[in-house]
Amino acid sequence: MTGPAVSILGVEVGCYTLTTLLTRVQELLQASGCSYIYGVNAHTLNLAAVDREFLQIVAGAEAVYADGASLLLAARVLGRHLPEKVTTTDLWPEMCQLAVEKDWKFYLLGGELGLARRAGLQAGQQFPGLQIVGTHDGYTDIFSPQTAAAINAAQPDVLWVGMGDPLQGYWAKVMRPQLQVKVIITCGGMFKIVSGELKRLPRSWRERGFEWLYRLWQEPQAWRRYLVGLPLFGLRVLSQRLTQASNRLPGSGERHR
Repeated sequence: MTGPAVSILGVEVGCYTLTTLLTRVQELLQASGCSYIYGVNAHTLNLAAVDREFLQIVAGAEAVYADGASLLLAARVLGRHLPEKVTTTDLWPEMCQLAVEKDWKFYLLGGELGLARRAGLQAGQQFPGLQIVGTHDGYTDIFSPQTAAAINAAQPDVLWVGMGDPLQGYWAKVMRPQLQVKVIITCGGMFKIVSGELKRLPRSWRERGFEWLYRLWQEPQAWRRYLVGLPLFGLRVLSQRLTQASNRLPGSGERHR
């Protein structure tokens, strides 16, 4: 990380850049056991604000990074700083290139039937030599021992889990003890982008914070997540800011005893 984590709605969000996050992933790939990393956005933290178990799942990740421009704004409101937005979709091609160089193997789990497979085929064309050793949809027997056994038999180094929040978090919590992979990376709806079924804005527009609006235009059924969720997230962050300010007032310790 490039600095101390920023606490936003009870989750310690790491001060990662894309470069430092890649370094962290490589450290976890060298460590023992099965780790998981989590990209959080306003939607994730809104869910965590009302679901304590999900909050603990997200907070327990070995790396938590800001996958949304709203997190950078929230940090500023709280008087802190996050260096940059690191979307999982930006992490993906860098990880693919490293996987080719370092002989890492990927397994893709999530989405409707066939989506992970299509994403894997597209990635293989884009990154010759990339090893996608297995795929599985996000609906069929996802919590079964047979699914865990199939993943382990494929021997992936990195398991990409794209099932949306909070399901992907609960899946990681329940299934991690059964898995022999090194790192789980939750990735939401990324497989639709990797497969080419959803497009992204040019980087210059993404850096200005408009990616959510373009995503809403492509997926209007997600309107509540953005048009209701973003203002709600803002109100929750403002409430955290006011609470922090109140706790710093002279005599606040006595009032809160």
